[in-house]
Amino acid sequence: MYKLVMEMIETCLMDRPKTDNERSTLLWVNRWAVPLSNEADAVLDLVDALSEDESDCADDCLVLLSRILDEARMNIENDERGAADFFEVLAAGLAERADADELDAGTCFGISQAYLRAGLTPPDQLRSAPEAFMEVFAAGEPVELPDVGDLVNGLVPKGSTPFEIYTGLREMLGAMQTEVTTTILTHMIRQGNPRMVAIGRYFLLDPVAEMRDAAVSGFELLADNAKIDAAVLSDLIRVRNWIPNGPALDKLIKTVLRREPAGGTVPQPWQLHRVITSLPDGTGSQSIMGVCSRGNTRAVAAVMIKAGHGIKDAYVIPCASRNDQKMMVEQIENAMAMYDVSPSYLARAFGVALGDGLERGRLTAPGFLDVAPMFGVSNVTPQSGALDAMMTAIDPLGELAALSDNRRSRLIGKSRDWFSEYDITSSWFMSDASLMAALEQARTEASAKKIVAGHLETKREFWAKLFARSALILSHDSTAAPDACLSFAAVAQALASGRETKKIPVFEDILEHTLYVAAERAMEELEAEGAWDEDETGPPAIEPEQKGELDKLLKGSRLKPDQIDGYLTAVLIAPEFTPPNAWLMPLMQGIEVKGHGSIQRILDIIMVRFGALNEAVVLGEIGSDLRDLPTKQFQAWAKGFAQAVDGVKSAWPKRALSRDDKQVVDMIRCASTEDLTPTLKPLLPSWLQATANKWRDDV
Repeated sequence: MYKLVMEMIETCLMDRPKTDNERSTLLWVNRWAVPLSNEADAVLDLVDALSEDESDCADDCLVLLSRILDEARMNIENDERGAADFFEVLAAGLAERADADELDAGTCFGISQAYLRAGLTPPDQLRSAPEAFMEVFAAGEPVELPDVGDLVNGLVPKGSTPFEIYTGLREMLGAMQTEVTTTILTHMIRQGNPRMVAIGRYFLLDPVAEMRDAAVSGFELLADNAKIDAAVLSDLIRVRNWIPNGPALDKLIKTVLRREPAGGTVPQPWQLHRVITSLPDGTGSQSIMGVCSRGNTRAVAAVMIKAGHGIKDAYVIPCASRNDQKMMVEQIENAMAMYDVSPSYLARAFGVALGDGLERGRLTAPGFLDVAPMFGVSNVTPQSGALDAMMTAIDPLGELAALSDNRRSRLIGKSRDWFSEYDITSSWFMSDASLMAALEQARTEASAKKIVAGHLETKREFWAKLFARSALILSHDSTAAPDACLSFAAVAQALASGRETKKIPVFEDILEHTLYVAAERAMEELEAEGAWDEDETGPPAIEPEQKGELDKLLKGSRLKPDQIDGYLTAVLIAPEFTPPNAWLMPLMQGIEVKGHGSIQRILDIIMVRFGALNEAVVLGEIGSDLRDLPTKQFQAWAKGFAQAVDGVKSAWPKRALSRDDKQVVDMIRCASTEDLTPTLKPLLPSWLQATANKWRDDV
């Protein structure tokens, strides 16, 4: 149960696959990236391990580091608690190590590349260029560089697409010192090689500001030599529509227009066969996929839209054949619920997303330059007023405005079913830092609900747009359930017109789900805080439970001590082992906090009781004290047992129970409300012990 932060990296590295299986490595990275994205000190331990390791482990660790940084960046975007502190601590630790010469050039370069892969600018202290480059720059003379095209050809695999070359090139250039980066990039574009110019377009949308500026400078030099044709000009105008500000690019475009350029190669158009999309999740993120072909070339175009960030990501997944393409789409659909929509959905969806991003000064993902033509929306322009634009598209004939009050209320009432009808609702909760901090002050379940309800009111616009986006998707899905689109649209409209969230059924589910997630995270923090020192042999000693202590701590709560014992007994003898974090959360949901530190004390007592019950199982004495338990306490015990069976489903799969087992479990359920003392009490101890022995013997 306890996690030792200082041992995380040691455990992580021991868990690393020892084979060169790419899939195993990816699973390892996915397993560790999220927990480490909250532990800057542990990531610094990973950096230290990188510096000391001379084996091939370093490559895998850099892949992990990149994913950790990516997760940490998303934590900041989602305003997760402690996200900003993570980067401050990490940057300070890296600077300290760099100043002390504890990081060699290779490690610094690798860490810088990890930052760049995560869409971040690497710390200045880590950036360095090869000595040959620095000798040239140190001379103070005009820099004469070789043909960058030849340099690139030697660095990237043969047959790479311009976007693949861009991705690899930015990771190399961005890890060098700023002066070197900008000089090489500007020189690359100004040379006028068509392939290098095509690559240079992506740098106009790069997350790193110095790369964008260098790209503009390169195109300015190209324009001075009249080497920008009509096709490139078209790309420049398209990019200008997608960036929040760009006076330098405006000036460049005017210069090129005065020359009235012509010529250039226009690629063969793509055919779009199918469009699928997810509904937006709780962070406002949505995935859109297009099944495309051009001649014999097949690919899947992918875009991620995120509320407040516009076109967050865009890329092309090449497919070797029609069958390969089909399998790729099936994998996507198996991973998440997707909805088939008509291509007419795309222009509005992308236009609104671009407008949303521009309003907040966000850049469009560079890959959108490739993906937009595949979706047939090359010239899509940003649309302001996202909510109004979507509502107009959803309801062009004003059907919503014409609804009767009863009809409108019924549509809003349908939102109580969304959590059971749509898988994406598992992500519909709030977890931003201000809310989490406020919930720490809550001392009762009622006060916690009041805090979340108040916070949801401040996020009305976010949820209104999320539901409007969902309605827009369903309006273009011919297989959507009747009234599905109108239900989402009616809720979005109700929010926009000022209806209180407490009068909209779906917010009851969002509130409860938010509280559940908050409690789960609090439990994880308590586990971490309870970790014992490295030189100790076990957890710190827990004071013995005093008579009546747990009953006092639970005063006012729905839970009773005997109910907890029944719950713990069910967990212990369950057919399937379940770790504490999986069964503690459903149990702790019923506990209200009555004083500072009481939750930790309740946890301590629960684990002491868990240990005592486990010992009783080992000694063959589990349930022996139930025979003497008064009726009300026995009913509480039965209620707790049934709560674990029904609430921790992974521990009690139906397939594992015999007919006799199911009958006993049903009797225990009934015993929580009926007096089955004469029937059940004599039977229960032997059944509990036999059940525990059966599953332990199987293990």
